[in-house]
Amino acid sequence: MTHDGTESELTKARAEGATRERERIVAYLAFHEASALDKASSADNDASRAYQTTIAKAMTAMREAIAGEFHWKAGL
Repeated sequence: MTHDGTESELTKARAEGATRERERIVAYLAFHEASALDKASSADNDASRAYQTTIAKAMTAMREAIAGEFHWKAGL
């Protein structure tokens, strides 16, 4: 470890990069969640509606987990 701040700056840059990547993934999942909900609402049969709703719920769970809003053990 250097004492000139280089490692600290690198650590900060990595943390900022990880935050941006998390935000990008959360936005991607939110987009596909909304898309699946739209498809579910316009589905012409129950099987398609159930499938799209399942996809939307999966996107929601992943988005919340990545954003830090959900933990799988929270209800235990």
